[in-house]
Amino acid sequence: MVESIRIEKICNLTVTYMSSRMVRSDGVRKRDRIQLVWARGGVFMFTISSARRAVWVLIALFTVGTAVVTHDVAAAADLASAPDAHKFGSAPTLKIKPDQHDFGQVIVPLTSAPLTVKVSNNSKSTPVEFRTIVAAPPFLIQTDGCSGAPLAAGASCNVNVVFHPATTGKVKNKKALTFTDSAKKSPQHVELLGQGIVGATPTATATATPTITATPTISATPTPTVTTSPKITPSPTPSPSPTGVTSTPTMTASPTLSATPTCTPRPSATPDIAHLVLIAGGQASDGTPLGSAEVFNPANNIFTLTTNPMNDARYGHAAGGINIAGFAGVLVTGGFDPTNVAQSTETFNNSSGAFVTGPNMTDSREGHTATAFNDDTTDVLVAGGQDAHGTVLNTAEITNPTATSATSPMNTPRVNAATVLLAEPFAGTCPANAVITGGSDGVTPLQTAELFNPGTHTFTLTDDVSLGGSQMNAARAFHTATLLHNSGALRFLVAGGEGVTGVAQASAEIFDVGTKKFTLTTTLGGTDMTVTRQKHTATAFAETTVLIAGGVDSSGNALSSAEVFDLSTNSFTAVGSMHVARFNHAATILPSGKVLITGGDDGSGHTLNTAEIFDPVTNKFTLTTDASLGGNNMNVARKLHTATAF
Repeated sequence: MVESIRIEKICNLTVTYMSSRMVRSDGVRKRDRIQLVWARGGVFMFTISSARRAVWVLIALFTVGTAVVTHDVAAAADLASAPDAHKFGSAPTLKIKPDQHDFGQVIVPLTSAPLTVKVSNNSKSTPVEFRTIVAAPPFLIQTDGCSGAPLAAGASCNVNVVFHPATTGKVKNKKALTFTDSAKKSPQHVELLGQGIVGATPTATATATPTITATPTISATPTPTVTTSPKITPSPTPSPSPTGVTSTPTMTASPTLSATPTCTPRPSATPDIAHLVLIAGGQASDGTPLGSAEVFNPANNIFTLTTNPMNDARYGHAAGGINIAGFAGVLVTGGFDPTNVAQSTETFNNSSGAFVTGPNMTDSREGHTATAFNDDTTDVLVAGGQDAHGTVLNTAEITNPTATSATSPMNTPRVNAATVLLAEPFAGTCPANAVITGGSDGVTPLQTAELFNPGTHTFTLTDDVSLGGSQMNAARAFHTATLLHNSGALRFLVAGGEGVTGVAQASAEIFDVGTKKFTLTTTLGGTDMTVTRQKHTATAFAETTVLIAGGVDSSGNALSSAEVFDLSTNSFTAVGSMHVARFNHAATILPSGKVLITGGDDGSGHTLNTAEIFDPVTNKFTLTTDASLGGNNMNVARKLHTATAF
């Protein structure tokens, strides 16, 4: 006798229970068989002699089957809701570069330079949606360019991460940065390492990009003019202007103008210009600050190490040429030294070939600007930056080889700004005004600019009612600002930089010295830059033209491309590329009107010792080691260094 109970098609399970009675010599026995069929393939048969045991096995099988069914239902729900499976087809894959990074040693409690993590969608048709992007402290996300919208097929986005140690010691986390998304192998991880230190040699930089000062250090053929600056009676400190898009003037009391000049004009003495370039300090390939320096001679295109190194190794510093009658030298200020952010200064004397220790500044500074007045004094305006405690500064001071004195503070703290001296070099003996533009307040890029009056040692926002000017049209940090002589009708070009979205921009604008207003080049009938850029260089090589070279684009890629701006059309035109991509490099005008490009980072973590020269006649770059130039490479690989003509 056979009894059969069949349970058909319960989700993916089909179970058949069969019972049969057999008569043997020793009596009646019952044999039970259970057949389990899995809908995805496979048949399993169990034969059990005990009915009770068969029942228990059946119960167990139903329990397992229920769990499997539950799993299948959940998996099906996941597949139905997952955008890559339900909406877009097969799941794409992400390429994350780098997948491991060591920030090295960072002084507590400073913050390292940002690491740009590039995320690429390798799919040809399927976008990726990011659910979460999370960093584990002490690693922090500085900017997130990936969240908020699907990453299209073939597209890339960037996430900038920093190391901010709160305590000393080594940190290693294989899941320091985690991406949870709709791609295969989600979640993906980036391994990050770093070490917090106190009083040791750092191998990483805190926000380490030098501010590029806009004034060409030497004009090959200066136009002799004499300018006077009216004395302004001090007024109440203007209120800071917002960093937003609008440029409403700040209403403050208007200063009273006086006809008394700030100094007695007289013909400028002929400066003793050496026609050389000092390459000073920088960050080495291993991340440590460099004390070495070398001099480039454009007559033979040779780099020669100075007899003695600097007194304080440093990078992320600022320097200004202080050429006066009978003396040519370079004042070097601040930066990261082997222990912290430096307060020290020193002056390179071309006559002796030595660095002479100068006065300490009123504040330790990195990421500041240093602008020589070029007025037959050795004075340099030092402004802003970030101090040893990580505080972004609004302080400024007038520094020279023997003394320093504080000015009135700026209206806004700034780091990684750009400053322009509103005068042709050595045009007269009265110090000229200067304008400091943009930068970051430590949180976001700034749209404001301030005019410094050397007669009163005060800063006034350019959109203040007393000046009748405007803010910039875009917030910018890591940008450039470059003076254009324009036959005496001075203008300066502000180009690129990191915007409020945290990525490089292509826009540019012109500041009119007469009206104190900024106008976009596109509004003037011109163009934006051909490429988005930040951490690039901008060097004037004629009355109305500027060379823009290298930098980092909005996708975080290091650039080898270059372009030239022409004030007559307010437009940018691409020229021949450099031989290698560079950012955190330096550029210097040479007496010939050519431009020297030195060092930098190639974007693959390599610090460069190569140099190349741009010829505005051919619009091409030539390596200094090329047979046609007969020169050499720098003696030391450097980035975040200074290159100052003197």
